[in-house]
Amino acid sequence: MTEPDKVEPADQTSKTIPDDEEPKRTGHEGSAAPQLTGREILATWITSVIVHVVLFVTMFMVPWLSQAANKPPDVPVPNVQLVGDVEPVSFSPSQVPDLSQDQTVSPQEEIRFDPKDFEGVSDLATEVKPDLAVIGIGTGGGDFSKFGLSVGGGRGPRFFGLGENATGARRIVYVVDRSGSMTDTFDFVRQELRRSISALRRSQKFHVIFFSAGKPLENPPRRPVSAIRAQKEQFFDFLDSVYTGGRTDPTPAMIRAFDCEPDLIYFLTDGEFDRALIGRLDKINRDRKVRIFAIAYFNQEGADLLRTIAREHRGEFKFVSEDDLP
Repeated sequence: MTEPDKVEPADQTSKTIPDDEEPKRTGHEGSAAPQLTGREILATWITSVIVHVVLFVTMFMVPWLSQAANKPPDVPVPNVQLVGDVEPVSFSPSQVPDLSQDQTVSPQEEIRFDPKDFEGVSDLATEVKPDLAVIGIGTGGGDFSKFGLSVGGGRGPRFFGLGENATGARRIVYVVDRSGSMTDTFDFVRQELRRSISALRRSQKFHVIFFSAGKPLENPPRRPVSAIRAQKEQFFDFLDSVYTGGRTDPTPAMIRAFDCEPDLIYFLTDGEFDRALIGRLDKINRDRKVRIFAIAYFNQEGADLLRTIAREHRGEFKFVSEDDLP
């Protein structure tokens, strides 16, 4: 007979666990921990990087978009390009004036004003000689002569009724007799001069030369001046100081009148004068550019000579009697 198998004796140190004290199970007993592959780890890392980049860009773009929405419209800026070498400008504090003290002007630096220095200012306007007739334009109160245009329907300067057709005359010289024979009627001449010159336009110029014997008497400043109010009033004051006397000698006054380069001359006298004046005028006004309107004043003695002068110099003649006075 075989011997029964020997039973190993139980470990003396082991303890018998009661049935009612079985160990608690956690749920992981019997299962291995999850493991990630290399690809899954790389994909997770890339996804995290992308998310952070998107968040960073979003945080940067939000304030920029907000500022762009409120940005004012662009203002064009000119493109400036410097040409040549630019020299540096040096600045020294010593160049700044000292304003802490009152600056006084020495007597040598005082500014002095003399109205005589500005007498010629009104005559600086450029003259336009050619006259262009403008057809179909009425007077209308406009002054087109300052542009060298003769306006249809207008009237020229008038002196004792002469010159109405001289619409292109812009420089007028009056040559007036003030000899002793004019004493009784000279006030009428003053009155007509005032009326005629008052009617001149601002674009015109005038000059008055009085004659008897010897050197002519001219209104200041002894040259044609613009027919503005100030010049007219200055002449009227001078006119009140003109007196009569002496013989009748118009030759020096007529020669002086042509020195003023007029377009029209009014020549008034009450007496007979030297016939040689006709030859002198023929030489001076050879091209007949200047028109001469002659007036025989109260006396027929010089009427024939005056009529000849007016006819030869494209002018008109008139005899003024007491019936023509106002």
